[in-house]
Amino acid sequence: MESSMAGSTSLSTPEGEVSSLMQQVADDYGLEVSVGLPQPAGHAIATPAKAESVDEDDLTRRLAELKARG
Repeated sequence: MESSMAGSTSLSTPEGEVSSLMQQVADDYGLEVSVGLPQPAGHAIATPAKAESVDEDDLTRRLAELKARG
């Protein structure tokens, strides 16, 4: 789930804002930014949604077992 969140955040952040922020930080600390951001891949990599739901189902089951013990 964490990787899904990271992927959606990086895809929704405008490149111009990121570049501007990087330049601002570099200016604040007297650094020179000479390397641009890497360009995203031309295609998306599909992630298996079923595996994530299985993991969540397993975690839910394990949590219920622990609650039943306690």
